Amino acid sequence: MMTDADAAWIRDNAWTPAMRRTFGEVPGFFVACACQYSGAECRHGDRCHRREPLTLPLGAVFQRGGEHAAMHPAPYRHPTPTATGPKRTRHAQVWYADRTCRWVCDCECHTEAGRAAVLAWLIKTGLYPEGSTEDELTPPAYRAYRAEKATRARITASRERRERAAAEQAAAAAAADAEFRATRTRREAIREWAAEHHWPIGKGRIPDAVIEAYEVDQEDGAGQGALF
Repeated sequence: MMTDADAAWIRDNAWTPAMRRTFGEVPGFFVACACQYSGAECRHGDRCHRREPLTLPLGAVFQRGGEHAAMHPAPYRHPTPTATGPKRTRHAQVWYADRTCRWVCDCECHTEAGRAAVLAWLIKTGLYPEGSTEDELTPPAYRAYRAEKATRARITASRERRERAAAEQAAAAAAADAEFRATRTRREAIREWAAEHHWPIGKGRIPDAVIEAYEVDQEDGAGQGALF
């Protein structure tokens, strides 16, 4: 098993700029296994044709530059499964030698748990009467359930975006306040130091010469300290 540190080293030293750019924008393109694909809900209700597992390659060998898949020399072809049946391709695909990754449609119409959840929601919302059975579920019922889930997901995502934005604004305000307080504290320290060393300064802007002298004396600055 590759450690996180090893993976980070490979990304930094072996990946192409295009691969790093893609990883930064869509990490799952490189790190998600086919068996981890989820959330791709079927939009066809009980008419979905992807009921059987679809085996998928782990990835592909890329050409120099990391943007296009490498090709085996013609006329070489090797069989590979696709959603529309077996095909022969020249793409340099990468497959596990000891296992098979697969993707299965996780639409509710293909799972018992999904059917139960749909029926429970329909009864709870009053769309179906108490005592209804899963055999009574229809494609419109699934569509209504998925539409409700999509709406709830959008509401949740919107709320999370607002919360992140509020948190970022609060953090920016806190940082700005901390910077302001630090600047004010330093300015007061410079004024006290200047008064102690008899530098004539008023209540207005502190002269650059005074600031430089303070930095040399108190902050190990590299100014013209020898002049003061």
